[in-house]
Formats: sequence, C-alpha cells, structure tokens
Amino acid sequence: MRPHDHRIVRLSYRGAPQTVEVIKKAVIDSQSKPSVRLIAEEITKHLRSKDTVSEGLAFYNFVLDKTRYMRDPRTVEYVRAPWIIVDQILAGHTPGVDCDDISALICALAAASGAECRVVTVAFKNMFYRGKRQYSHVFAQIKEPRTGTWITLDPVAGEKTPEMMRRVVAGKVWPVA
Repeated sequence: MRPHDHRIVRLSYRGAPQTVEVIKKAVIDSQSKPSVRLIAEEITKHLRSKDTVSEGLAFYNFVLDKTRYMRDPRTVEYVRAPWIIVDQILAGHTPGVDCDDISALICALAAASGAECRVVTVAFKNMFYRGKRQYSHVFAQIKEPRTGTWITLDPVAGEKTPEMMRRVVAGKVWPVA
C-alpha cells in the first residue's frame, strides 16, 4: 500500500484518538464518493424526505444485513474506508467489519445524505495506560435536526444497546466535520 492510499489503514494501535482521526478522515473522504451517495439514496428511497431518524435506522439495518462483524487481529487496528465497504457490498460480497469500520460507514452514509454525525468512544472498565483512559468500543450517532437529539446507531450491540449503555463507565464524543 502506498503511503497516500487511504482506502485501508493499518495502524500500530496507539489508542482511540488516533483511530478516531482515521475514522473522521475516512468519513470525510467517503461522503462525496458517488457509490456512497448512490447507496444512501437507494437505502432511503422509500422514506419520507427529511426523516433523519428513519434514514439512520435504514443505514443501521443496511449494515446489519450486508456486513459481518469480525474483530481486527489482536495487535493491529484496521480502519477501512466506507467507500471500499460499499463497493464490496455492491460487488455482492459480505465484508467483515468491526466497530470502527461500522461507525465510519454509518457516518459516511449519513453525511452523504446531509445528516450531522459523530462517533462516540466508550470504556466498560476504568483502564488507563500512561495516564490516558483506554476506550474499547466506538459507535456512530446521528443528530435529529428538529430536536437536537443524538441517536445511537450501533449494529455491533444491536438490540442489546440499552444494556451496553448501562455498562459504560466513561465516554468521549468526537464530532465528524
């Protein structure tokens, strides 16, 4: 892979801030890709205009239906560009993705359709490394513009999202510009 090739980034894991910066760049790069916009249009074509909540849920269900959760290797952090995942899906594949890939994909689909999104990192244990909190999970949220409510979209937790949220001991919000 060439150093400027941002389709798939392999990182020596150095923590959530590094991973989130890669996710944000991947979302920003992918939101303008024609395949991402076209799939967002296809996913939401039967919904009422400006129904951000239904659009977010449609993206959530799309990710559940078209991908398979798969952890990264134990000592490597992979972050795949959402447009690569979309292109794999359009080619008939079922990409193996983890929470950072899923968060980036949902945010890219939301951003491609004009919604505001962010990623949230959470910790389930009070773990620190060199004085910095260690987060173990990330998920996407989209903003419902009329109420300002942030809606959690986490296909990894799925129907257990409320249970997962009760176990969170710390979280950090990362806007996606």
